[in-house]
Amino acid sequence: MRIVPFGVLSILALAGLGAGAFLLPESPHPADAATAGPAIPRLRSDLRDQIAYDALLPAPDEPADWVLAALADGLSRPQAPRGPERRVVEVAAGDTLTGLLAEAGIAEDEAHAAAAALDGLYDPTKLRIGQPVTVTFDRSGGERVLKAVSLMPEVDRTVTARRTSDGNFRSSEAERVLESRPVGIAGEIDSSLYADATAAGVPDAVVLSLLKTWAYSVDFQRDLQPGDRFAVLFSQDHSPDGSVARLGPVEMARLELGDKTLTMYRFESRDGTVDYYDSDGTSVRRLLLRTPVDGARLTSRFGARRHPVLGYTRMHRGVDFGAPSGTPIYAAGDGTVELIGTQRGYGRVIRLQHNGRLSTAYAHMSRFARLKKGARVKQGEVIGYVGSSGMATGPHLHYEVLVAGAQVNPLSVDLPTGTTLAGRDRTEFRRRVEAIDRQFRQLTEEAPVASTGRRVDG
Repeated sequence: MRIVPFGVLSILALAGLGAGAFLLPESPHPADAATAGPAIPRLRSDLRDQIAYDALLPAPDEPADWVLAALADGLSRPQAPRGPERRVVEVAAGDTLTGLLAEAGIAEDEAHAAAAALDGLYDPTKLRIGQPVTVTFDRSGGERVLKAVSLMPEVDRTVTARRTSDGNFRSSEAERVLESRPVGIAGEIDSSLYADATAAGVPDAVVLSLLKTWAYSVDFQRDLQPGDRFAVLFSQDHSPDGSVARLGPVEMARLELGDKTLTMYRFESRDGTVDYYDSDGTSVRRLLLRTPVDGARLTSRFGARRHPVLGYTRMHRGVDFGAPSGTPIYAAGDGTVELIGTQRGYGRVIRLQHNGRLSTAYAHMSRFARLKKGARVKQGEVIGYVGSSGMATGPHLHYEVLVAGAQVNPLSVDLPTGTTLAGRDRTEFRRRVEAIDRQFRQLTEEAPVASTGRRVDG
C-alpha cells in the first residue's frame, strides 16, 4: 500500500481541487492489477484526521505519476472568479460617458441605461479629461454582469448608477465631509514670485491665480526685485484621511515692492459679486491687463528704435514681449474683435475694441483662437498664440494700446480701475479686512521660519 503524504495533498488543495480531491480512486479491479500499478485505497476526507495519519508515515521520494497528473489537471482547470470585478477608466478628450462604458466592455444598451440613470444627479456632458470612472462587474454567477457605474463630479460628492434586483439601474449620491483649514505663508523674493512662492509651500494653482489677478497692476519682469516680499492666506479642504482634497480661494495676498505695498482681499458683496479689492475697497481689476502674455520678457519698449529687420531707426508704437512660439495670448480686456487677419509687417494680427475710445492690437501671432470679426471676448480669454509671422526675427508678441486711434505707451498709460465698494458693502468689507489680517497674524506668528518663507496650517 502506498499513501500519498499530506505535503502533496496540500499542493492539490492549493491548486484548487477542493475537498473532493482528497477522495482518491478505489483500488483497481483485480483483472487490471497487472497494468494498473500498486493499489491505492480511498483516503479519508477529514483533513484533521489525514494530518495525524500522514504524520506517522515517511514521505516518498517522489509523488506517484497519477498525483502529478491530478495536480496538472487542477492547475489547468479554469477557476470561476469570486467577488466583484472593478475597472477604473479615465476620460480622454472627446469621450462621452456611454462611449467610455462601451470601451470598458459594456453593451451599448446597458451603457445608455446606466448613463440615463444618472440624469438629475450629474450632467454626463461635463466629463473632465482625466476624470476617473469606476465600473463594477459581478461574476459570481459565472457571467460578467454590470453592477454599477460610479464617478466623482466634485471631490466631496460621488454619484452611482447601480443595478437593482429588478435589473434596472437606480442612481444615488454620497457626500463626504471635508475639513477646511486656513494656510498662511509669507516669504522673500529672490528670483521670481513663482519660484520663491512655490518653494515656500504655496501650491502652483494658488501662485498662478495670484499672477493673473496682479497682472492688472504689476509687471512681473520689471517691478519685482530681490528682497521684495510676499504673503498669502488661502484655505485647503482635507479628506477624513488627512490628505488635501481641494484648494479653497485666496482670501488675502500682499506684495511689498520696495516702498510700495499692494494688498488684495477677497470679498463677496451683497449682490453676490465676488472680487478682489485693495485696502480702500477699490477693485484691483483694471480696464486692461498690464501684460497680456504669461512668463514673457520685455524685448523692446515703446519709442524710437533701430528696426531689427529694416535696419533703420523708426518709431516703435508698441511693446514687444519675447516668449516661446505657441505661448497663449490673452485679451487685455473685455471687448469686440474689430480686426482679425494678416497685415504686412504685423503678420497675423488681432485688434480688439474695448469702448468708444480704447482698443488694443496683438501682432506676429502663430495662429488665432477660434474667433471671427465681431465676436465678444472676455478679459483673460485666449485669443491667439505667440509666433513670428510678418516682419519678425523671432517669436514674440507685439502689443499696442490705442486711445482714440493713436498708439500710446502700454507701460505708462493710466487706466481706470474697477468699482469701489460703498455703503453697507464698504462697512462689511472693513470688518472682513480686520478679521483676515488678524487670522493671518495668528497663523504666521506661530509658524517656524524657513529659508524660503514662513508657513502654517490652521
